[in-house]
Amino acid sequence: MSRGLALAFLALVFALALVAVKYPQLPWGSREPNIEKLGVVASVLDGDTIVIGSGERVRLVGINAPELHPEPQPGALEAKRFVENLCPPGTEVGLDIDDMRPRDKYGRTLAVVYVRVDGSWVNLNAELLRNGHAEVLYFSPSEFNPYRWLKN
Repeated sequence: MSRGLALAFLALVFALALVAVKYPQLPWGSREPNIEKLGVVASVLDGDTIVIGSGERVRLVGINAPELHPEPQPGALEAKRFVENLCPPGTEVGLDIDDMRPRDKYGRTLAVVYVRVDGSWVNLNAELLRNGHAEVLYFSPSEFNPYRWLKN
């Protein structure tokens, strides 16, 4: 192999490694999230549950925000306000439903919720973690690894 070809190959490998580190949760060659379903936010119930226009309750998979009921836990109101600020009622959201466990024991859809911020889809679940409004809550089986969201 010529020196130039070897350097080009190494540059390609390095570039692919950078993409894998920056976007570990996305499929190769894709910068867009895997949105399986679109919905419009009807209401925000708390820091980890929303209701979309169809009446479907969506539980943000992989995270746990402080509870509002029966009495608000510390940080519960802040978590809810954070979600309301990013996706108030009327906001279109994208859902990536957990294919390995699509519903929880309460019948809520388990999904990563994406919201558009400045024209780009943002992982709401990850933002709640990164901003200290939720903790990782991983139940197996799940196609999502919320610990990876903390690395980005």
